[in-house]
Amino acid sequence: MKAEDWVRLGEHLKANADLLEAMALADETGITPPERMTKGLSWLMSKGLVEEDSDLLHLSGLLLDVGAQISIQGFDRVAPDLKEILISIEEGCEAYHGAKAAGEPAETERHLRRVTNTTRQVVQHLRNEQNVTRAFIEGGYGFSVRLTDRIRDIKNAIDRLKRLHEKLGLFTHTGLLPLTRSDRALRGKLIDGLLGAVSRNRFALDEMIGRLDRLSLTVRKRNKMRQVAQAVDAHLQGGGVIDLEPLLERLDAAVWAGAAPLSLGGNAFCDVHAGENLEQLELLIASLPAPKVKAAPAAAAQERESKFVPSGANQEKELEKPFVRAHLEAMLRELIATGKPQSATAYWQDCGDPDIPDGIWLYALDGYAQLQAAFAKANGKKLNYRLVPTLAPHSRLSANRRVLELTLDRVSRR
Repeated sequence: MKAEDWVRLGEHLKANADLLEAMALADETGITPPERMTKGLSWLMSKGLVEEDSDLLHLSGLLLDVGAQISIQGFDRVAPDLKEILISIEEGCEAYHGAKAAGEPAETERHLRRVTNTTRQVVQHLRNEQNVTRAFIEGGYGFSVRLTDRIRDIKNAIDRLKRLHEKLGLFTHTGLLPLTRSDRALRGKLIDGLLGAVSRNRFALDEMIGRLDRLSLTVRKRNKMRQVAQAVDAHLQGGGVIDLEPLLERLDAAVWAGAAPLSLGGNAFCDVHAGENLEQLELLIASLPAPKVKAAPAAAAQERESKFVPSGANQEKELEKPFVRAHLEAMLRELIATGKPQSATAYWQDCGDPDIPDGIWLYALDGYAQLQAAFAKANGKKLNYRLVPTLAPHSRLSANRRVLELTLDRVSRR
């Protein structure tokens, strides 16, 4: 954007500030268009910043995100009510299913967009909480130099994240799955999108809470060490002397006053009677025992002569074939013969080693297929088969999804 484009955007936003605020407060319900459309409002609608749906005006998602980012005030900003958001999602899903059953595509799309905007609000809120907490920690945990203020700010941040972590317990797989009624669009929004983001951010919030707890302990320890150092410095500045005798008389004196290692060296001290001191030093050196001399070896070691090694002695050994290779070739032959996708789990139960679990077999098969795909890509080719995974549902405690099955299938040629 050029400078004049930014100026025009600012002018139109300023001229329609009251109307934009009403749209933001109305949120999903929207507001009716004014009787007289202004030039600035028409320009915002032409750029997609204001949307019109069913004769109602709504703020676009981009303008909502910008407004939310501008209104953020650290940990004092107003957080959305997750309970109300969950109720709104439930109502939106019911309205979506009703419109779909009635055969109204426009209403179905509108309610799906409503659910999408609501779920995006939750994801954006979680992302903002994580970013603000990280900035709070890395930015020096507050602007006050007083210990009480810093401890209070850290405690408020911990309590806020703990409350948010508890509220995220409302969004579970068992609670959201019935709302989809096996609808692909709603399942993608609620299970893959919302629940996946909630699982990932719950782990991130746990990590942030742990960092804040350790940060609080570090601040207290540093303040205690600073107080001790200031007390000792004030005592010494006032002419006081630190008496270490009671410390050295304790039973654990060796721990408190450990001896420092001394190097084997020194300098001869010579005063006005330098001659006498040097004579005593010479007598002391003469009385020392003679240094030990390392005895020479009985016979010098003979140099090792070079030996001729025939070429046949270092023959390269043939590498063992991966155990997956033969099984994959058997599955490919069965795929070519029948023309039907092959189940890796079913094959392993019929033809595999019963001592090797299915999980190890699926892991090895996937790794070998990826290696073959990398070799083919390096040679400018493509594989004519692929492994299609079947994933387990999202867990409440983890954002990772376990692989239950791998299906060998052909790759369509275009």
